[in-house]
Parts: sequence; structure tokens; C-alpha cells
Amino acid sequence: MEPIIVENFMPSDMEDEIERVLMGPQFPWFMYPNTNATDEATQADDAPQFVHGFIQDERIASKWATVPQAIIQRLKLPNTAIIRAKANILGREKAAQVNPRHIDDTAPHLVMVYYVNTVDGETHLYDGETIAHRVKPKKGRAVIFDGQIEHASSSPVEHRYRCILNFNLKPDIPMSVFEPFKSDG
Repeated sequence: MEPIIVENFMPSDMEDEIERVLMGPQFPWFMYPNTNATDEATQADDAPQFVHGFIQDERIASKWATVPQAIIQRLKLPNTAIIRAKANILGREKAAQVNPRHIDDTAPHLVMVYYVNTVDGETHLYDGETIAHRVKPKKGRAVIFDGQIEHASSSPVEHRYRCILNFNLKPDIPMSVFEPFKSDG
């Protein structure tokens, strides 16, 4: 499955509201020592990030779960389509850095990354050892791909922070759900 890139996934007023909520002073963030695990064994080429878990193992884990639910409802999917949803913020690094590649879960699933802000710090999708796709973060853009594809974030250098919403969705969602939103390029 080729990744699907969607531009302007949300109406611009909703994009602005999501950014306002996530970047607001009332929204809680939690420090993780690395980008793809909660343990202290951070790899040398990894960066710390701030995380907010909304939904974990199909259960609401935050009073802020309406944020990812609003996005998934845009696809006319039920909230039960979400296995996991979280927000990540990576801070600026002094030099370009691709963080360790990974898969979010070994069980079959789809990944959807929704970009909260326009920033440097691409998402890399791998085919074996090769970077097969680079997706530039652009506010309102989403990328959807098979959850068994290894992927990695990269930290921003030119901007202060990179904010995304990361979804793990049930694997039986038909790709046709995304077609009305798919970009032509």
C-alpha cells in the first residue's frame, strides 16, 4: 500500500482550533526521553519529545480525547476505529536529525499522522533500508500508511517545534474512506 497524503484535511478554522488547543497553556504535555518508547534507554540518535496520550488500547485516557475524535469523525468513522491516538512535540535541534525508525505496534493497523503546524522535520517512511517517502509537515496535512511500514520522525532545525497527532487505526478501514480527501500529487 502506497501512503495516502491528504491536504487540507480539516477546515481551516478547525485546523486553527486544534493548534490553539494543543499549544495553549492549559494543555498538559508529558516528557518522554525518546521518540518511540517510554523507557530510559534512549538511543544516541534519538531526541526527547513531549507526548499527550488521548486514547490507548481503544480506551479513552484523557479528558482531551475529543481532539482526535473530531479528526476521525471528519472521515465519518466511529471513534471505535481508533486503537491509539497521541500528540507529539519535538523541539528544535542544532542540526538535522532523523530519529530511530520504528513501527508503532506489531499487530496490524493503519497509521495516520496529522500535522498541527507547518515546520521542517519530515516524516520518513522506509522500504527496507531505503527511505521510500519523505512527508513534509504542513498544517492540515495528513499521511496515512500501513502500520507495518517502518517510519521515523525528524527534528526541526529552522522552527521551534514540530507538533503532530499520531493515530493507530483499525486495519479493516477501507482505503476508500480517505479517497475524498486524497491529494492529486
